[in-house]
Amino acid sequence: MSQALYTSKTGLDAGQTQINVIANNIANINTTAFKSANVTFSTLFSNTISNGSAATRTGGGTNPRQIGLGTQVASISRDFESGTFQQTGYNSDMMISGNGYFVVQDGTGNQYLTRDGHFSLDSDGNLVTAAGYKVVGTTNEYSSRTSDVTVRVPSLLNVAVSGTNRTEMVNKTLTELNALANGIQKGTFVFNIGGTSSTYAIADFNADGAPDTYIYKEGDPAEVTYSKMDMSALSTADRAAMTDLYGELSPTDTYYKGDDGTYIKGPFPTNGNVTVRNVQKTLSYTIGEGDLTSSLQDFVNSVNNEFNSQGYGDIQFSIIDGGLQLVNNSGESITVSEKGQSSNFLSETGFTDALEAATEGQTLFYSSDLNQTAVVSDTFNSADAIKRTDWSVSESGVLTAKYNDGSTLTVTFNDAGRAMWEYTTSEGVIITSSGLAGTDLDMSGTTLEPANMVIQLGTVINNGGLIAETDNMWTIGPNAGEFAYGMSSGNGFGSIKTGGLEGSNVDMATELSNMIIAQRAIQVNSRVFSTASSILETLSYLGQ
Repeated sequence: MSQALYTSKTGLDAGQTQINVIANNIANINTTAFKSANVTFSTLFSNTISNGSAATRTGGGTNPRQIGLGTQVASISRDFESGTFQQTGYNSDMMISGNGYFVVQDGTGNQYLTRDGHFSLDSDGNLVTAAGYKVVGTTNEYSSRTSDVTVRVPSLLNVAVSGTNRTEMVNKTLTELNALANGIQKGTFVFNIGGTSSTYAIADFNADGAPDTYIYKEGDPAEVTYSKMDMSALSTADRAAMTDLYGELSPTDTYYKGDDGTYIKGPFPTNGNVTVRNVQKTLSYTIGEGDLTSSLQDFVNSVNNEFNSQGYGDIQFSIIDGGLQLVNNSGESITVSEKGQSSNFLSETGFTDALEAATEGQTLFYSSDLNQTAVVSDTFNSADAIKRTDWSVSESGVLTAKYNDGSTLTVTFNDAGRAMWEYTTSEGVIITSSGLAGTDLDMSGTTLEPANMVIQLGTVINNGGLIAETDNMWTIGPNAGEFAYGMSSGNGFGSIKTGGLEGSNVDMATELSNMIIAQRAIQVNSRVFSTASSILETLSYLGQ
């Protein structure tokens, strides 16, 4: 009879354990990213009174006779189903949508896992949990080993932006020039040569067979002979050129054509000045696919060779620090119009604006910066420092810092998956490089590395093998299985959502139902315990 006491006691103990688990679930109904637990039970050993017997030719078989000795807690397992997204409006609050955990680190280097994304920046720019644990960063898309770099967003930077020096420029391709917002497009770009007016004194002309011939004696070459034109026998080329210069032609007007191709509208005055006009010609180059991927030096050589073949070897491009220079020794003016332009080369490089200021004689025209470099350093006491005003996190866990001059600093990945620094100037020029000294974006003056601005996530084969710790954290237990680390939005990791937190996955209705069932189980086990005790009490009186 005493066994009934022990059996009912196991039921009471199991029920109390279940109540304790339910109480913890309900207590954490508002805890960020809390994972509810559930209790399952199993039987204890059974007391075998008879093992039973097999059937014989003369008699039937018997079944075993056993009395169970009670129940025990078989498992307390966690439900790792994601909680709902609870919007907070703070970009520092994050939730992992899908699989994975944030990896955080204490002051001694011990690392923990958490789904609680309630983060903030401390005074040094470190991304930390509410308890002060630092968030771990990485640039590995997938690894079996964790990183030892923590996430840090620089608060102050010194940035010196300049045009790339000529030595580096010559090896750039058109597609690599970072200061070109839209990039160079294939097609033809066109310069218009000449088409302007010049004024000379009539005293500088000699009349030779006037009024049919005049010789300009101060020209270069030394003499230009102007002959009166027969308006009834104009060539198609002359008529087109003169119409461009003077508008609709009148058969009663007098025109002269120089042996250098320039025109004068007569009659010649007896004193004063004479206006000489030259016909506008075109100088063009067609950019092909090969030009986009060849070095800038090879491209310039190709353009100059084409200009030579068109008779304008005295108009040539050259490479300078930061961009290109156009040298015009033709003595003629250069202009640009939309007509004939199928490539954006002139407008994209800034030559369109530069050419509008052209003057006669030798002229030099400069492009805007085609490629820029930036040297970045940490600073704390510089008046020239740019200050962080905001920051954000992408779905892949990459941080972007915004500064008060309108520039941004972040990390990008090339086609090979290699992490690259990316700095965008206040003018919108995107400068990307590995960050080594001497590259387009030189980060060697800082203690930063790309992993400082990429949040690491981790996954485990068996979530149930994790061990819960305080402050919403977990450690890896012996049955967790192989653990992997990497970045969000790939290789089995979920994506990061900002502006909110993961809520608790506790289902109140389920917990209340389980609590009632546990309460009833405790009540009936208590009744059995009381009944067994009463029977023992009765038996004790029989011996009196």
